[in-house]
Amino acid sequence: MFLTARERILIKTLLDHELGLSIKELADIASVSLRTVQRDLKDVENTLRTNELTLQRKPHVRILGKLDAKQKLANKLADNKQEHLTAEERVSLLIATLLDAKEPVKLYALAKELDVAVATVSSDLYKASEWLEHFGIDLVRKRGFGVEAIGTETSIRRAMSAVLSEHLTEETFYHAVFSEELQQEVANRLLHFVDLGTIRNVQKTLTQLHAEALERLTDQSYIALVVHITLAIERIRQGEKIQMDATQLEVLQREKDVLPLAQSLAKALEKTFHIHIPKEEVGYLVMHLRGTRTSQPIEETFIKGNPELSYRVKALIREMEEALRISFSDPSFFQGLLAHLRPTIYRVEQHMKIHNPLLDKIKADYGPLFNVTKEKAGKVFSPIELPDEEIGFLTLHFGAVITRNRNRGPIRALVVCSSGIGSARMLSSRIRDVFPEVQSITLASLLDLNQYDPHSFDLFLSTVRINERKRQAIHVSPVLTDNEVKMIRTSLDRQHEQPPMVTVPSVRELQTPVTMKDITTMSLFMEQVLDSVFHCQIDIIEGGLDNVIKDLEKKEKLKRHDEVLKALREREELGGLAIPNAGMALYHTRTEDIVAPVFGILTLNRSTSVLSMAGEKEDIARVILMLAPLDLTEQQLAYMSYLSILLIESEEQTKIFKEETISSIQSLLEEKSKSFLIRYINEGVDTL
Repeated sequence: MFLTARERILIKTLLDHELGLSIKELADIASVSLRTVQRDLKDVENTLRTNELTLQRKPHVRILGKLDAKQKLANKLADNKQEHLTAEERVSLLIATLLDAKEPVKLYALAKELDVAVATVSSDLYKASEWLEHFGIDLVRKRGFGVEAIGTETSIRRAMSAVLSEHLTEETFYHAVFSEELQQEVANRLLHFVDLGTIRNVQKTLTQLHAEALERLTDQSYIALVVHITLAIERIRQGEKIQMDATQLEVLQREKDVLPLAQSLAKALEKTFHIHIPKEEVGYLVMHLRGTRTSQPIEETFIKGNPELSYRVKALIREMEEALRISFSDPSFFQGLLAHLRPTIYRVEQHMKIHNPLLDKIKADYGPLFNVTKEKAGKVFSPIELPDEEIGFLTLHFGAVITRNRNRGPIRALVVCSSGIGSARMLSSRIRDVFPEVQSITLASLLDLNQYDPHSFDLFLSTVRINERKRQAIHVSPVLTDNEVKMIRTSLDRQHEQPPMVTVPSVRELQTPVTMKDITTMSLFMEQVLDSVFHCQIDIIEGGLDNVIKDLEKKEKLKRHDEVLKALREREELGGLAIPNAGMALYHTRTEDIVAPVFGILTLNRSTSVLSMAGEKEDIARVILMLAPLDLTEQQLAYMSYLSILLIESEEQTKIFKEETISSIQSLLEEKSKSFLIRYINEGVDTL
């Protein structure tokens, strides 16, 4: 299957965006004109047709077809070892080659390396020169010798780290560390400049250090740190002397909040690689750690410890409010800006490059807001001059609030899981936390999905892969990863651009007043669930579950234990069951063979590692077993779902389910069930 670089980009992008993209969005991603995209789509359409897929062009461009056909095409793209690089990828490889060289490199050698004409290399050198200028590096052409990158060690290290980090995404990093081959050609070739074994050992050392500050790093900051350390270790191994300006080193050694971590990290690396790390390299580690971003919420002590920056951030918010006549008063917005700007200011002061691949798109789409942000930031942060790349990020921060403040109708979501009593409730809780504009959430199982019209909801989410003819669900994990949050936010923003959907009454609106009979029925069902709570010890999950299910059949809680076990295994095949960072897994199902509800706690004699709901391995010590009959009423299903969310509602509750005795768990369940019943009497079934 022959594809040009642009065709690969377009197909992969469309496969990653199930809801589709506009022609303009595709043009921006591929860095070409609208006309070029429209021409390329004809070839893309032919490729899709040969893979049993079709291309829809309106209202958005998207790929239509069966899920297995899409997956096969994605696999073909991954296996396709072509070397047709985009202009941007080619320049990145050119930069890395020049930075890695210890002497001038001739143009014909560069052309051969990149598989292009000498004239193309000559043209690319101008772009490479502009990029390297940000790091204080000059490209010097010497007639008869070639081209050489001239700069200090500090600048060359920063530039090499930056060019590698820009192309080493979370996905390619995973493949580099845990797999034998990479699926992205440019990342594969760039990583030839470092040793993959070194990368793996650096990552392993960082993990074993168990430093809280490292665990808080964003994925991209973590990757950049690994790349930086890998390059440093290879220089030390080659006997190169690590150099740093004495004054700069003295300043870095006064960074008391970061220096201890850098020193601990240096000692751990010395032990792993059997090398000596000089104080100058510790200084580089301090510089790098000081300029990283974290994914954790900002603490009050952090705000108090940065009074000048806090003052300037508040001043920027005031200036923007006056200029735009819009309120940015949400405390979390201030905290987010502060957390974002602290490493940014440091990077600017240290002349470290800030990379923003969205800058051109931001300027094009949000020109007026970008200009206002640049003006106000220039006033507030003077004499520090923030580069356009950072102004672009600030524009996105303010633009996101403006977008969310626009008038829009209440957002309604349909959330689906296999049984309706487990992961859907967890997902609903996360949606409430992350998307406050979602005012109504309807839960459904795969079994009763046909009772709902997905088109009557603004969001259609599922924790299992389904192919609903009427509308394709957005497949997400119950814990919502950062990428999934972005995907849902994109979908919500697009909903706002389109005419409002026809609304139908929600479950809450259809609910008639709760009667005494309803209350009695609900109370009896809750009592039945609470009476079913049991605890037992098991050696392994599979054998332990078999014995427990057989025992429940003897107690007439269910029929045909083999069918119930089959349903549990089928649910496990749909996705991980371990709850991330909770130390336990939730096994749940509803079938016609289950006679009465069951809530069980199965403690493993020895912890084991299983797949989590986030798709990663998780060590667990307990299994929570929830079984329910197929013919539950809506109220009863809501209660069973409510019990599952108790597992993650708070750290304290998670700890009780993970570690405490059966009596403590029963007390918690009874207390929470009383609260549920009171809310049910007052409000009906909408107890999210």
